[in-house]
Amino acid sequence: MGDKNLQKTKKIVLTVVGILLLVAAFAVGIWCSNEQKANSTPVTSMQFIMDTFIEQKMYGRSAQKVVDEINSSLKDFEQRMSMHLDESEVTMINLNAGKKFVSVSQETFDCIKLAKEYSEKSNGRFDVTIAPLTKLWDITGLDPRVPPKEEIDKALELVDYQDILLDEKNRGVMLAKKGQAIDLGGIAKGMAAEIVINIAREKGIESGYVSLGGNLAVIGQKPDGSEYVFGVRDPRGDASEYIGTVHLPGKTMATTGDYERYFVEDGVTYHHILDPATGYPCKSDFISVTIISEHGALADYLSTALFMMEKEDALSMINSEEFEAILVDQEKNVYWSNSLEGNFRPNETKTEYQFHSAGREGK
Repeated sequence: MGDKNLQKTKKIVLTVVGILLLVAAFAVGIWCSNEQKANSTPVTSMQFIMDTFIEQKMYGRSAQKVVDEINSSLKDFEQRMSMHLDESEVTMINLNAGKKFVSVSQETFDCIKLAKEYSEKSNGRFDVTIAPLTKLWDITGLDPRVPPKEEIDKALELVDYQDILLDEKNRGVMLAKKGQAIDLGGIAKGMAAEIVINIAREKGIESGYVSLGGNLAVIGQKPDGSEYVFGVRDPRGDASEYIGTVHLPGKTMATTGDYERYFVEDGVTYHHILDPATGYPCKSDFISVTIISEHGALADYLSTALFMMEKEDALSMINSEEFEAILVDQEKNVYWSNSLEGNFRPNETKTEYQFHSAGREGK
């Protein structure tokens, strides 16, 4: 009798355990299904920040929180770095030029310090104190014009990155001469790209990308394991046309071109890339320069610096270990770094372009 009761008890226990295991398996199945769905369904966002549209696409369970944090961080970045906002830290520096040091946040101090280093490294081709000329031409504003030469000459006297004074101890920044001003537009989007990648990585995002105007920041690969592929814009076509494609997992991409922002006066086209040496839009050997790097600020700076170089000098640099480059000259020759061979894929339908790389001349 006791054995029968024991067997009956065992059956009941085994039945209950079986039911619990089925429930657990079902719950795990639902959780895995939801997890898979969360990882394969992107969270998207479109915001107007830093005078451009910021487009995000992120994958993962925390993607929405990351997208929101990135938007918030970029707005905060703009509030401190923009020379166009009345109460930004950069505006305070500009208003106090020739008067006193202005104490700023560590991020702003580091950004200005880096911009000064890049200005020096480029021998002034890239100059973060270009703002007096930027304001004078107003090419990206509502009232672009060709200024009289005397006004350009006067503004040129104020353009000199060596006049940026830095107080490391107190995070102070000062411009030596009254009327001088800083414009971080040449590296701001690159810095923002680094902010994007850092936030995404810290929060465990393994797949996604952010487009910041002419800049890109890419995190990992697509959820299915394939690469994100992006078009390199045709500088003489519309926004949907491209001269080739490239993938850049975990990297940033920045492009400078004479087609991005410009105005036409008396039949002459004036683009927004001003030459600190002449005060006029740069007469470049190139119509487009694209830089790919793990460091967004470096990519942003170099796209401008190489655009201003003579063709021979720029081509001599494109096989650096720090970055990769795709250059398009005035004759529509396209050149790219050796390390991009097999990655950059020319658009062969663009017959007006001649494509060149290591071991390959012409199409």
